[in-house]
Amino acid sequence: MNEVIKGAGNPQSLAYGGWHILSEEVSFPVAVLSQSAINNNAKWMSDFCQKAEVNLAPHGKTTMAPALFKMQLEHGAWGITLATVAQVLNAVNHGVKRIILANQLVGKYHFEQIANLLESTNVEFYCFVDSVENAKQIGRFFDARKVSINILLEIGAKGGRCGWRDLNNAEAFLAACKQHPSLKLAGIGFYEGVISGSNALEKVTNFVEEIYQLANTLKQQHAFDVTKPIITGAGSAWYDIVAKTLAKHNHQQNFNLVIRPGCYLIHDTGIYQDAQNAVMARSQLACDVTGDLASSLTVWAYVVSRPEAGLAIVGLGKRDVAFDAGLPKAELIYHVDNQTLQAADALIETVKIMDQHVMLTLPDNCNLKVGDMVCFSTSHPCLTFDKWRQVAIADDDWVIRKTISTFF
Repeated sequence: MNEVIKGAGNPQSLAYGGWHILSEEVSFPVAVLSQSAINNNAKWMSDFCQKAEVNLAPHGKTTMAPALFKMQLEHGAWGITLATVAQVLNAVNHGVKRIILANQLVGKYHFEQIANLLESTNVEFYCFVDSVENAKQIGRFFDARKVSINILLEIGAKGGRCGWRDLNNAEAFLAACKQHPSLKLAGIGFYEGVISGSNALEKVTNFVEEIYQLANTLKQQHAFDVTKPIITGAGSAWYDIVAKTLAKHNHQQNFNLVIRPGCYLIHDTGIYQDAQNAVMARSQLACDVTGDLASSLTVWAYVVSRPEAGLAIVGLGKRDVAFDAGLPKAELIYHVDNQTLQAADALIETVKIMDQHVMLTLPDNCNLKVGDMVCFSTSHPCLTFDKWRQVAIADDDWVIRKTISTFF
């Protein structure tokens, strides 16, 4: 795993103003966040949620960076979503006070960790449950510990991953919950991102409509153990549709509506840019928010070889950057000899990635040399973040002003 960049001539340079990437004061490759871009993205999503009348619990698995969790909370996030018990414990250790585990809580050791957490802290914790078996397992353990736990009935889409499938019959699940005093049914959770196809928009809308109606029915039946139950869904692709569909029914604010997009703060130039373009094309509310999301994550690397005409090998590979949803794209070139920074030629193409190397094909007139720097944008920031234990944050002049830690 990659560690923090190292100051070159002066190890105290960060404390005295920063490390300048273009002055070669860091070790390459280096993962860099733009401070101005993440500021923009945090404000944009906060403004969107205010206009949409929903709360935000961004999925922390994208970055697992407590410094970024803090930033999101300071911009009004209601809580942080996480995917594993280990992630939950890391977040709590760094001061997060309200957490949704958007996953099933399974296994004795995990039960013990969460019970200990609830006994020793004031953390507000929720987890997904989607089966009678899991409800009984959790109930038996937490009853014995005499610790209450908030659970959210997870509803799943047909053909998707987890989630209770029969929206017309949740009686068996409710009956199992009633057998265990420790189980506090606090709402409903779902994930619509598994829905795809030519009519995905209609399917997502109908799915969310059905979930709201189920929640409303359960509330009328006094099935929930809280006065204002949670309804929570939405990844980074359909958050506008989820928010719009839920909010249009919630005039009396009977429910706490919570969306959970995780990638907005980092964004990208690949799959999430495509998803955001779709949001902006269909959502007037999103268009009414000033600006838009901006890709904030880049990875800089040296050209290490020019072995053939029209080919450059760059010191960046699968150990450094995401490659599962599109190869990294050259955005900027810095020519070290004449100290010029320019946009990468559109004809420069990433054609192959290996453990420590990327292969670029170049147009005939490209004067890229060994020792020049290439700045790459990425697709799917989750996987890039997973490869770094320290990530740099730079200003618009490519001076690194600080680094943040990740905890995967």
